[in-house]
Amino acid sequence: MSKGIDKKVLKQLHIVEQEILNEIVRVCDENDINYYISGGTLLGAIRHGGFIPWDDDIDMAMLREDYEKFMAIAPKALNDKYFLDCYETNPDCYFPFMKVRKKNTLMDEELVAHLNVNKGIFVDIFPLEKVCKPYSRILRIEAMLIKNIWETISYKYKIIKKISDCRHPFVVFILNLFSLKFLKKIQMRLVRKPHCPDGEFITVLVGAYDYRKEIYDASKLVPIDKVLFEGEKYKTFKNYDYYLSTLFGDYMKLPPVDKRVNHAPENIIFDTEKQK
Repeated sequence: MSKGIDKKVLKQLHIVEQEILNEIVRVCDENDINYYISGGTLLGAIRHGGFIPWDDDIDMAMLREDYEKFMAIAPKALNDKYFLDCYETNPDCYFPFMKVRKKNTLMDEELVAHLNVNKGIFVDIFPLEKVCKPYSRILRIEAMLIKNIWETISYKYKIIKKISDCRHPFVVFILNLFSLKFLKKIQMRLVRKPHCPDGEFITVLVGAYDYRKEIYDASKLVPIDKVLFEGEKYKTFKNYDYYLSTLFGDYMKLPPVDKRVNHAPENIIFDTEKQK
């Protein structure tokens, strides 16, 4: 595991993250917005009945239509203890998806410890894109450009230290000639463009993986069911076995100890006002 988190601190972190999750769910339920707990959070729900023991975040996903609706509603609908963090609400945002953060908290991750930006404890929300031809040349180019722009933005923020550490150093070298504002604008145009609203496949263009690892049959993924996570029921994919098998393979098998990693937070504060 990367830098260990004290067990009591990790437990408290989980409580705050579930609190944020419940606030997102409240907004979704009150505004007819569908969501799915996803990624490691869904894996934890199925394999552990809650958080993966060493995990330190919560992942959610929404189909593009619901994602856009939440983005429009959340700034006013969220309780004032929380805020929506994304390109559209925060010019200093360095990631191409949404986070809901709790105010007056801090989770200072190792990779971004040097940045002077808001680092409140968060829940990630990723957009799910419907596509017609998931292996088309056009989509491959778009996905590659989105990833390269994200890496260029990360390089400009010094999250990635060297261009040579990027997947396509020459492309990042060229993109680095453009301003952060321009790169974010182009990336959002690529990410938010309608791909294929009635497409038979779903993918994630701004996730941690190459989008081709996350290509799903929409008919299997879209139907909603609920699963138990930390004592409460949340919406997720009805065919969660199909989703988890596609993403993780033999997902019920625990990974080796050295693969049990987290965000490696440098510092966690649950009330920055008290800390002052």
